[in-house]
Amino acid sequence: MILVVFGTTGELIKLAPVLLRLEERGHRYVLSTTGQQVQQIPAFLDQFGLRQPDHWLARGTGGRDLRVNRDIPRWFAKVVRSYLRRRGMLRRTLREGPGKPLVLLHGDTMTTVLGALVGRTLPAPVAHIEGGLRSFDLRHPFPEELNRKLATSLSRIHYAPGAWAAANLRGSGIVDTGSNTIRDSLELVSEGDMPFPLPAQPFGVVSLHRFELLNNRRLLTETIETLAEAARTTPLRFIDHPVTIAALEKFGLGRFFDQSAFVRIPRLRFFDFVRVERRSAFVVTDSGGSQEECYYLDIPCLVHRVKTERREGLGETAVLSSMRTDVLRGFLDDPTRFHRRAPLPAHSPSDVIVNDLERRGFAAGDAL
Repeated sequence: MILVVFGTTGELIKLAPVLLRLEERGHRYVLSTTGQQVQQIPAFLDQFGLRQPDHWLARGTGGRDLRVNRDIPRWFAKVVRSYLRRRGMLRRTLREGPGKPLVLLHGDTMTTVLGALVGRTLPAPVAHIEGGLRSFDLRHPFPEELNRKLATSLSRIHYAPGAWAAANLRGSGIVDTGSNTIRDSLELVSEGDMPFPLPAQPFGVVSLHRFELLNNRRLLTETIETLAEAARTTPLRFIDHPVTIAALEKFGLGRFFDQSAFVRIPRLRFFDFVRVERRSAFVVTDSGGSQEECYYLDIPCLVHRVKTERREGLGETAVLSSMRTDVLRGFLDDPTRFHRRAPLPAHSPSDVIVNDLERRGFAAGDAL
């Protein structure tokens, strides 16, 4: 039996096509969440047509998403206590269910590491989707680079999203899936109504939520000022992530926005966000996931980070700003220069993963 552990919508988005394929092939799995983004998880599961979690190890802090660093210790303690109470039951479920026991997890979050530790303490082998990504700098991004290295050391099977990521791994159990499962996730998004009116002329989307930017008053202010200036020429739609709202309020940056050119919009569910992305002329983001989405959708993208562990789009659709506003400004002057040149692989990375799970004897039995 497979135990799937996730905590954020970012993990869920990339796990979803794998879970859907498991269900389509009649394979059972247990779905457990740490609830890092408790407010969003139910709606995201509904969008993908997946069932709600079998186990909530925690529900954020006070029933809301983690927003600031001081939320982490309390949430972490809840997850550990909840897991310890359920460990015996989970051990029996995995051993008595169809197929060999396995813990399946994704990415580089705190939940990724916790899920790997769950596997070690059950005990059950751990399979890590999106293994092998590296920035080779523990400070950037932090703590994601550390989380990835820990997850690698605790995992037996590593599903690497391409040859570069696979080459960063050592030992056995390395599977090159050819591309990232986000590609399969994007194919699940049909055309549909926009969640709100969009400009008739070309516009850009801005999604910034990383603490390395939000905790730096000077960098955040310079970034918002640069974007506000660019919005005079090309309208921008700015995603209001909860952590971003808090930072804008803390530093008094709400004054740069308006109701026509530089407009703040609510955080969107995945399908709605992709539909807006598809309509946009370009994206400015500090999200590695959005960097990948833009590559597969062939949308120009400015990655506003010091470093990125992802290679999708670099030199084609994506420009890494290194957190420099002059690079941001140069991108905004003419984003149409950046497009994908190489063709995409023909096969589905999610199919590669599920085929491998079947071959190893982990995927078996009727779906729940």
